[in-house]
Amino acid sequence: MDLASYVQKVYQELHAHPELSSQEAWTASYVARELKQMGFAISTQVGGHGVVGLLDAGRPGLTLGLRSDMDALPMGEETGVSYASQIPGVMHACGHDSHMAMVLAACRYAAENKERLQGKLLAVFQPAEEVGDGAKAMLEAGVFAQVKPDRFVGIHNWPSLGVGSLGLQSGPLTANTDSFTAVFRGVGGHGALPHRTKDAIAMATAGVQNAFALTQRYTDASYPQVVSFGVIQGGTTFNIIPETVTVAGTVRTMRLEDQEQMIRLLHQAFRAAADLYGGSYGLDYAKGVPGVVNDAQVAAELAEFFAAQLPDVRVVSEGLASLVGEDVGYFLQEVPGVLLFVGSGREGAVNELHNPRFLVPAEALVTGFRALVSIIEGYLA
Repeated sequence: MDLASYVQKVYQELHAHPELSSQEAWTASYVARELKQMGFAISTQVGGHGVVGLLDAGRPGLTLGLRSDMDALPMGEETGVSYASQIPGVMHACGHDSHMAMVLAACRYAAENKERLQGKLLAVFQPAEEVGDGAKAMLEAGVFAQVKPDRFVGIHNWPSLGVGSLGLQSGPLTANTDSFTAVFRGVGGHGALPHRTKDAIAMATAGVQNAFALTQRYTDASYPQVVSFGVIQGGTTFNIIPETVTVAGTVRTMRLEDQEQMIRLLHQAFRAAADLYGGSYGLDYAKGVPGVVNDAQVAAELAEFFAAQLPDVRVVSEGLASLVGEDVGYFLQEVPGVLLFVGSGREGAVNELHNPRFLVPAEALVTGFRALVSIIEGYLA
């Protein structure tokens, strides 16, 4: 079977068998079996269901790491394709199936051309990306303890880019993805007698508005950042002012200094709201997945490889930064590398990740596979 056919076959098999975060047992077994048949040395159960394959060409050279995520999402599929999910309520709606297919095809290419290569190829298949746990767990389990990559490339399909193109941007690419919960405390009472209460609903309302106003006025609009609320909970019925109200949300920033400022502004906003109505507040702020920062040197090297080997492929190098989260950022804090985007958008299709009708087109699979092959050639040939 030629590699273009292989990448399609793998994609469809994985698409039909999605598994949720931290439950990727069948997926891990499939990946490990494929890598073993290619001649890779295999490690399994790395940080959960993580799989690592190592191909040693037997000659001195760089170690190149390639990373794919493996988990799917808790949603039903509505594509109607013959290879649609066989698991009710679970779907590969973010394209992790395509990432695995591209990386496995690239690994097979390396195995078939091993006699021409030097150095090592480390294939990292990571669980639990959707919940932000997998990369950190693999690092804590020692994924780089024996072999640490000199260069590291993660891959993600990107429907904002047209099919047949690549996205390669130096510097900040995705956001620090944090979460917070704030509890406002007052004195409850009868809805007809608000003057006898310290109204926690009024505090929460003012706190949300304060947060929006302060972050708009104090943050530098040149750098993408946002605060959003997803939860407001309080009260039991229409005529009782509750003792407490809880709000929760997310903060997305591209720079660490913006992250720290957001924390200060939330405290300022919530404190002022609580003081205004005579109550108190508590803020629990959790720093989450770090932002992806693409290494400038690695990005430049990949751009050279693409220009030399893929002259027919359009490479977009700016305007790609987004406030989404991607836990490959944990790996890129340890080794120099990039997150490479593969265009998966096409006219007339659903071009939205996490949508029940989203599919990665066949052309994108081939473009991503070709890009990874050019990286292997550039670093290891």
